[in-house]
Amino acid sequence: MVRAISSGRERHSRLFSGKLMGDTINKDGAGKKEPPSLDDFSDRLDRMRGSHEPEEPGSGGAAWGRAMRVSSELLAGLFVGSLLGLGLDRWLGTEPWFLLAGIGFGFAAGLRNLMRSVNQGNEHPSDDR
Repeated sequence: MVRAISSGRERHSRLFSGKLMGDTINKDGAGKKEPPSLDDFSDRLDRMRGSHEPEEPGSGGAAWGRAMRVSSELLAGLFVGSLLGLGLDRWLGTEPWFLLAGIGFGFAAGLRNLMRSVNQGNEHPSDDR
């Protein structure tokens, strides 16, 4: 079977054998289409991946956890400051003022905690090179 392939101005033709990538030939030589087994697929996948090494402490998983911790530090400061400001406003009857002050102090406290945790994470033992 000849299949014509056109790309732009030129027209190419190539032979098409009728065999697809998933088609296999049985061991007896018969041309039955039989899907490969899952064990064969797993072996080929393991060979392609190569040796799987465990993640190092400074790899992507640790970075993701650190990013989540840093963002939660900032959000926790904002949340606590807002709640304290809102509580003081309702108790004293000064509607927006303590809430605004609480948001400001919460943001400052969140930034302080954020910077503390970032600086704590950057402290590495000295490398002897």
